[in-house]
Amino acid sequence: MTIQWFGLSSFKITGKDVTIITDPFGKESGLSAVRGNADIIICSDPQNPWCNNFSSISGTPFTINGPGEYDIKGVFVMGAQAEAKNNPQAAIYCIEIEDIRIAFLGPIKISELNDTQKQILEGADIVLVPVGGKQVMTAEEAAKISTKLEPFYIVPHTYKSTGVSVDLDKVDKFLKELGGKNTEMEKLTLKKKELTGESTSLVVLNPMR
Repeated sequence: MTIQWFGLSSFKITGKDVTIITDPFGKESGLSAVRGNADIIICSDPQNPWCNNFSSISGTPFTINGPGEYDIKGVFVMGAQAEAKNNPQAAIYCIEIEDIRIAFLGPIKISELNDTQKQILEGADIVLVPVGGKQVMTAEEAAKISTKLEPFYIVPHTYKSTGVSVDLDKVDKFLKELGGKNTEMEKLTLKKKELTGESTSLVVLNPMR
C-alpha cells in the first residue's frame, strides 16, 4: 500500500488492485487541479471547493461523500460526521486497505474527537491530519488528536506550501509540537507486517507536482 500527496488534503492511496483519491481540489486552490484515475473518491466535504473537483478524476470511481459504511473492491470505509453543528455533510473517515487502517481527517476544524469519531478511528495505523490552522485544526489541536490515536505514522496536510493560495500556517508549527523530528518522503509505502513496535513516526510527504 502506497500513500502519495497532491497537496492540501488530497492523497492518492494505492493498493494492489485499487486506487483511492481523497479530496480532489481545483485550480481555485492556487495549485493545478488534481488529476488521475481512481476506483474510489473519498470526499471530506462536498460543499468545499478544496474537496469536490470530481470531474477531473478519470475512470468510473465510486464517490464517498458523507457518513456511512462502504465496502468497495476490498476497501472498507467508515465515515462519521465531522462537524455536526456547522456542516452535517462533512465527514472524517477510517479507510481500511490491505489490513492497514488509515484515519483520514480532511480540512476540518475540531478541537477533540467525540465518542463516535473515537470509535471509528480506534486502532488507526496511520493518521492523515490537517495542521494549517485558520479554517482547519491548529497545530496544537492536530497534535493532540493525532497522538491520542497512537498510530505508527502521522502525516500532516492542509498547510501553507508553494503555490497554495489559501490562508494557512506552514507545517513548522506542527512539527515543533511533535518535537521536530520528522522524515521527508516522496511516498509512504507500507505492508501490515511492517507495522510493529510502539513508536510513532512523523512523515512529511513532498507533493506530487
